[in-house]
Amino acid sequence: MRAKAIKTAAVCASCIGILIATANAQPNVTWQTPVTISGPTDVSTAGALYGTWAPGDDYTDSGGSRSDYHPVNGVTFAAYGTSGAQFGTSGSGINLDRYNGFASPNTGDADYDYLLTVAQFNWNAGSSSMIVSWTNMTPGNTYLAQFWLNDGRNNQPGTSTFTGGANTSDPVAIGNNAPGQYIIGTFVADGTRSESVTMAPGIMLNLVQVRDITAKPDVTWQTPVTISGASDVSTRGTYFGSWAPSDGNANTLPVNGVTFQNSSDLPFFTEGPTFDSGYSSYASPGTTDPNYNTLLQSADYSNSGQPATFSWSGMTPGHLYLVQLWVHDGRNSTANQRTETITGGANTSAFLAYGSGDSGPGQYIIGTFVANSSRGQTLILSSPNGPPQINLFQVRDITPRITSIAVSGAMLTITATSGPANGNFVLLQSASVTLPVAQWTQALTGSFDGSGNVTLSGNVVNPSNPREFYILRTQ
Repeated sequence: MRAKAIKTAAVCASCIGILIATANAQPNVTWQTPVTISGPTDVSTAGALYGTWAPGDDYTDSGGSRSDYHPVNGVTFAAYGTSGAQFGTSGSGINLDRYNGFASPNTGDADYDYLLTVAQFNWNAGSSSMIVSWTNMTPGNTYLAQFWLNDGRNNQPGTSTFTGGANTSDPVAIGNNAPGQYIIGTFVADGTRSESVTMAPGIMLNLVQVRDITAKPDVTWQTPVTISGASDVSTRGTYFGSWAPSDGNANTLPVNGVTFQNSSDLPFFTEGPTFDSGYSSYASPGTTDPNYNTLLQSADYSNSGQPATFSWSGMTPGHLYLVQLWVHDGRNSTANQRTETITGGANTSAFLAYGSGDSGPGQYIIGTFVANSSRGQTLILSSPNGPPQINLFQVRDITPRITSIAVSGAMLTITATSGPANGNFVLLQSASVTLPVAQWTQALTGSFDGSGNVTLSGNVVNPSNPREFYILRTQ
């Protein structure tokens, strides 16, 4: 697979591009047609899970009745809502209560049936609306929101509409001696990072989930490498951000000139809802760098064992980024060799080993990708034999940078740095910056040196053109 990095430079200095983004107070939701509840495949698994809520359940219930004990189609619904999404209900005149005696929809899935017999309901449903809201989303990302209504008892003919922004759904039925319905809507998050949906009337709410369905760039993964020393930590290109979960002193422990941050400095950084646990007493990997050893003894993991996600944004479309992720356990008590894979876009890595007392330290992996128009990325950690885990993570912008341009008649001379060591490049040329890149002309080809630097020159300038544009792209 070819990884491409784009850097555009104009021979003239008067060409300036301006991007203006505007935000609505409340994003418009595009609603699908309501669907009658039928089975666990009702629960969407599109994209990456962002947040869930079972508002009628009580997390303190005992005896196995907690909502998080009843996953459906691989999705676990949280009683109080996942902390990142911060779900809530509000509305003038509403009087909310919880009830667990609604009729089972008889889907054939005991967990799904249980969840749908419990709901948050409004005593004043006939006269008031109910607002469901959540926040902490990434501006510009596309989200899917799914809501369930189920009463199912006799003589329960009620319906509710859902309004998000300027758009209102068709009526969604709570079920009359039959299962209720669910509805799906999609929207693009704006600068408020929040969304609110008004249910009219606000009868009841059984389940909610929100999923990030933004198309993410495909990551090209390298082969996992066993942890050995501080030089493991890449210093290519420019530092963009990092994460050292569960180590509050991480920023005092630099490794190979890189300072990792416990509270991640990645823009709009968000842990997925299943990344719910942390630990700080893993074994030392035994390298010669004490800071490196200390950082690798802490991690976050998915207590449920389900795939765990994290995401960030703020990257520059067209830039080439490097991600580096570490996993390490190393304890003698780790009898079985735990492993995990990392998925970015359509590509999944080879298995990384956590390491044990017998097999030594864990491993790290490097991947690269080109940021797309979403400006973000989501990585998914999956393990077949234990909780998905992450000890350290960093992102670096490794886009080749044009450092100088000179023109003498038809001769163009460009110097660039931060390219892939010994990697190939192509210089594309166009008299119009608006021309699709596929229609630009190939002007020069070559390769970077072992340090990622290059000086290229050639008689490619047309003096009769007042402006010419160039893209330096790795191959």
